[in-house]
Amino acid sequence: MVAENFMGKYLADYTFEDLIGMTRKQLMALFYQLDAPDMGEMRGEYRAMLLDSGYIINRILARLYLHFTWGDWQHKAFEPLGEAHGHGYNTFITDQTILYENYYAAAFMKLVSVFKSFFRTNSPRRLARIMLNRTSMVTSVFDGRPSFQLRYRDYNTFFTSTMTDEVRKVNDRLYLGIGRLTVTFGKYNPMPFVLIGPPGPWTGPDIPWPENTRR
Repeated sequence: MVAENFMGKYLADYTFEDLIGMTRKQLMALFYQLDAPDMGEMRGEYRAMLLDSGYIINRILARLYLHFTWGDWQHKAFEPLGEAHGHGYNTFITDQTILYENYYAAAFMKLVSVFKSFFRTNSPRRLARIMLNRTSMVTSVFDGRPSFQLRYRDYNTFFTSTMTDEVRKVNDRLYLGIGRLTVTFGKYNPMPFVLIGPPGPWTGPDIPWPENTRR
């Protein structure tokens, strides 16, 4: 059962600012105290932001991997498809007309975009919905308890295919996520993030779901 308070404050009163002020060690300690949300409640677009990831190299890598390649990360979105599974996507602010899911194609097009910016020929900034994932309820690799999981390998290429997220509920407005990538030592180098509600409506990704993995 989830703890009622953490570090002297009731979880029901926790806000985004409380999580921003925590170290990675404190965030992991909080994660261990939380329960997984129900699959059915994770619906819509939740505002998403990175939290303290410990080592400075992690912050640099996150900046390069997310911001430089795809743009400013905005949301994680979810749609339940049953009691124990669903799917989702991420959103980014970009000035690219087409934002590729493939890391290498996206990085190349970002370089093209930077070049075009010198001539002021970039397209208007927009919200792109990409980076698909499959959601399910799993046993956590961190403590063996239930977690809401986002798995990317079904829809994405390397590096993104090595990414897996786990999410647990702080309160009705706040969720703590822990990301990991195999290429950055997986569970031994966790990357915390926060999801903030209430969520916006589910819109769906910019690209169609593969027919054989939709459900």
